[in-house]
Amino acid sequence: MKWAYSIKQKTKAAFLIAIVLGLVLSKNLLDSNNVNQLGSSFSAVYEDRLLVESYIYQLSGHLYQKKMLVDNCYYTDNAASLQDQLLAKNTAIATLLQTYETTDLTEAEAKYFGALKQTMDKIRNLENQYLARQGTGQEMAQAKALMDAQYSLAASHLNQLSGIQVEEGKRLNEKSKKIIAGSTILTNFELVVVVGLGIMIQMLILASKSKLSKFPQKPMLN
Repeated sequence: MKWAYSIKQKTKAAFLIAIVLGLVLSKNLLDSNNVNQLGSSFSAVYEDRLLVESYIYQLSGHLYQKKMLVDNCYYTDNAASLQDQLLAKNTAIATLLQTYETTDLTEAEAKYFGALKQTMDKIRNLENQYLARQGTGQEMAQAKALMDAQYSLAASHLNQLSGIQVEEGKRLNEKSKKIIAGSTILTNFELVVVVGLGIMIQMLILASKSKLSKFPQKPMLN
């Protein structure tokens, strides 16, 4: 019966080893998935949040400079080169908006971004009308007031978009923390299980040796 008992113990040990290997394989697959998620999260933080915040900052700068150019023209009555300067700013703004649009927009962000583009189009049309207008001082003042209102509206849209970047950055940060925390828990659990199974395998080996030594041995034939 020694052989039967030995096979039984080996089968138990093999089963426990299989469990260990299964746990290790599963943990490796989970770790790989977590790494991919972390990579996507960090990529989103950089490409869709940090870079976008820089786009918003540049758009705000161009918008402010456009307003200053128009103000200078209005108060000094000096329209020389204003059209070329506004054209350069509008070209830079259009390029930034096109780049911004290629990023991953949230639902709220897409809403405000669409409103921003519409406002920028209105500003450009008002600027062209202002440059072409030859009216009284009151008419020019009214035209400038319309532009100022749109400048303020565009600045408001940019502030709302900037706030979204902060909120999304926080969300991605919390997501990363949860992934890391979950991976840490699984690692600790795996360690406990592997150590426990290792102890059980060792006990089976010791029990097997102890049991086999108790089987009666056949006396040697003379």
